[in-house]
Amino acid sequence: MQEPRSEIAGVWKPLIICPNAPMAQRIGSALSKRGIPDVGLMSQYPPVGSIASVAARQRSDICFLDVASNPDKALVLIAEAAPSMPVVALNPGNDADLILKCLRQGACDFLPDASDDQISAVLERLARQHARLEPAKTSSVYCVIPGKAGCGASTLATYLAIDLKHSGSKVLLVDTDRVTASIAFLLKLRSDFHVGDALRDWQRMDKDLWGRLVVPCHGIDVLLAPEDPTIAVGSDPQSAFELFRFWRQQYQAIVVDHPGASSSFDLAGAADEVLLVTTNDLAALHDTRRTLECMEKGAVDRVKVKLVVSRYRVSAGLKREDVKAALKMEPYATLNEDFQSVQAALLDGRPIAHDSNFGRGVRALMEQLTGKEKAAKKRSSLFSFLPHR
Repeated sequence: MQEPRSEIAGVWKPLIICPNAPMAQRIGSALSKRGIPDVGLMSQYPPVGSIASVAARQRSDICFLDVASNPDKALVLIAEAAPSMPVVALNPGNDADLILKCLRQGACDFLPDASDDQISAVLERLARQHARLEPAKTSSVYCVIPGKAGCGASTLATYLAIDLKHSGSKVLLVDTDRVTASIAFLLKLRSDFHVGDALRDWQRMDKDLWGRLVVPCHGIDVLLAPEDPTIAVGSDPQSAFELFRFWRQQYQAIVVDHPGASSSFDLAGAADEVLLVTTNDLAALHDTRRTLECMEKGAVDRVKVKLVVSRYRVSAGLKREDVKAALKMEPYATLNEDFQSVQAALLDGRPIAHDSNFGRGVRALMEQLTGKEKAAKKRSSLFSFLPHR
């Protein structure tokens, strides 16, 4: 007699990440018996920072993750996946210390075996909880990376963060470039604390400690790079994801100013969107192409990367089509050259003028990233049906 179909069939669309082939087969079989045959299976651990895009493509809303094959990698992936979907950790060894680490990283349950009864019990328990869960607070992390030093990435990160504040978001701006520390210079800021302190103390981070690290400026919070360029600002995937998890609880938008190819891409891998900034001259495109290659080798999902051409001049440099051909990537946005407006803002340490060419470009980019541009176009198309007076 065929086993009755579970009442929870259709509620979950699982993603299985399991290098252990026999275990993966048992989970797939158990899910199929529960009436859930549509399963995404990954037989290898994905690159850091790619789970969100994988889950979105497959529309997965629960993850079964093998933590025994490589506990270090698995713990990082739990921290990455847990904010967006329930994660069930799998470990036949039933290691108490590893169980605790998984739960601390955000795993909602732990299975020592992938038996039919255990899988069924977990799914039914999570289904009951799923019905009571409130929608998670959404937030976005934007990592701004220079394709070539001096192309205006820090300037864009600074004024993009200030513009995001005008969209009604609580915003954090983070400078991770210890060499240039451009954001402190642009906004005329000083602080006794810096991003290195946050990365070092992420395990004991709370609101009180965080309040001492950031500097308020123009309606946003700013975490500066160290004033001393010899102070290392190191990060690893685990600390990056832990800090991002904390930041997401405090802010609706986080903008990270990244130093580029001279640093690791752990923070970029943990971001939702990566803005790769270049100019339209040949030397900058050469460096940007190499930076893009480094990013891909550094486990940054190319799907996240959006190309922004800054200081764009139609009369000089390569045209938009040439930029696309050189980098094999369509420019997401172009920001026109506006030297005088940027210098005026820099001298006073104030936001860029909204009616300047650069200010309008940053505002358009902000609306494009947040979806406000689509909403405006939709409203415009609806109003077009109204009769003109």
